[in-house]
Order: sequence, then C-alpha cells, then structure tokens
Amino acid sequence: MIIFELLKKDGKSISALSKELEKNGYKFHRLILTGYLRALADMKILKERDVPPAKIYLPAKVRRKDIYEIVGERALERGASSEETNEISLFCLSKLFGRAIFEEEFKRTGIRDEPIGRIATQEERQEAKKFLMSSGFKIANSNRAFMPQREFHEIHLEILESIISDDYGLSHLVKEIKQTKLSL
Repeated sequence: MIIFELLKKDGKSISALSKELEKNGYKFHRLILTGYLRALADMKILKERDVPPAKIYLPAKVRRKDIYEIVGERALERGASSEETNEISLFCLSKLFGRAIFEEEFKRTGIRDEPIGRIATQEERQEAKKFLMSSGFKIANSNRAFMPQREFHEIHLEILESIISDDYGLSHLVKEIKQTKLSL
C-alpha cells in the first residue's frame, strides 16, 4: 500500500522509490524491490515505462466494475445457493432498470448459467430492446429477455444500500446492527 502512495500519478524509478521507502523507515534490498515491482507490472497492477537508463513504475489505471458485475458480486454474497444467487441478480437488475433483462446483459454479472426466471413476453422484450437501442446498445434478435419469477425486495434494498455505501465511502457512518436475541 505504501508503494502505491509513493508512486502516485507520476511514478518513480527503483532508485527513487528505494530512497523514499528508506525515508519512511522501510529498508528493502533493491533486487527484492525490483522483483516486487516487476511482478506487479506482470499482473498489470503497475505500468513500466522506459526512461533510459531507468525504468519508471506507474500505477495502472484500474477499470471500474460496472453495475452488472457489482450486482452479481453482491448477490453472490447473499444467495444461499447458485440458483438463488441467479434469481437475486435477475430480480435486482430488472427492478433497478424497470425492464426485462437480456441474456447478454445477465452474463455480465459473472453468472454463466441461464437466468432463472420467465421468458419475457414479446411486448416486454420489444420495450426493453427499444430502450437499449436508443441508448446505443445493440441487441441481437436471438438474444432472449427474462423477467424474475420470485421477488427479493429486502435483498434488493440491501444490495442497493451496500453499493451506495461503498461507492460514496459511507460505511463509517452506517450503524451496524447486532442481534441480541434469537428470533424464531
């Protein structure tokens, strides 16, 4: 973590980074530091830029997850089974967007199975397709659309709350509720 703080946007050479680390009380052999930085570059966490005679290491731009990936991850945290995770994801996306969800969209959640829900009516599918196409998305005619069969209102609300809380860094303001009695 400290290395990323020291690299910032401009990046640093191994020599400059080593000196900065020593100023902060961290003493690493340069070969170890070089190996660590190269490993991070291989994993695409850092970028290497040649500025002879040195290499400059910069933080790579991290791609932000889209709403589909986030909903899929949050549903996975809350689903009791892969089927329930599937249904929660479909319900959340459908509720969030107010329309049927296409297979291609659903795959972006990270769930590889077919959505568990009913196939959208022709009218629901056309309405969803028309909206997406007006937003610049292309939907193949073979791409089926789905609507949820089960409702997960409470979990949907929890997922939205967690997304907002995490995205805006509000977790320190949220009171954690501890259950003191077992309710049956």
